[in-house]
Amino acid sequence: MRYKLRTGSLAWLIHRVTGVALTLYIFLHLYVLSHLKDPEEYKALMGMMRNPLVRLSEVGLLALVIAHAFNGVRVTLLELGLSTRLQKPLFWTAAVVGAAICLAGAWVLLGGGH
Repeated sequence: MRYKLRTGSLAWLIHRVTGVALTLYIFLHLYVLSHLKDPEEYKALMGMMRNPLVRLSEVGLLALVIAHAFNGVRVTLLELGLSTRLQKPLFWTAAVVGAAICLAGAWVLLGGGH
């Protein structure tokens, strides 16, 4: 028997993976912030933030947040009684709008707006 990955299953998987990734990120973020007591360490960290690889990871974080947020809105609308027949159009609308916002954010994060 073969399992078909349909839109609802894909949305469920994306929501779970982005949720776990964001949870891990917030713990790492809080750990790093709790160890920044020295002004020189803070200055060094801020210098590292200019690294292109770090900026690219910020774009990845933005993509995670947008995907999780838009999928959460989709799930909420369905839970509030919106017809499940609209699940696929809602998923693709969220994907397209989320991708557009992510691209605009990436442009700014990568320095295109300066």
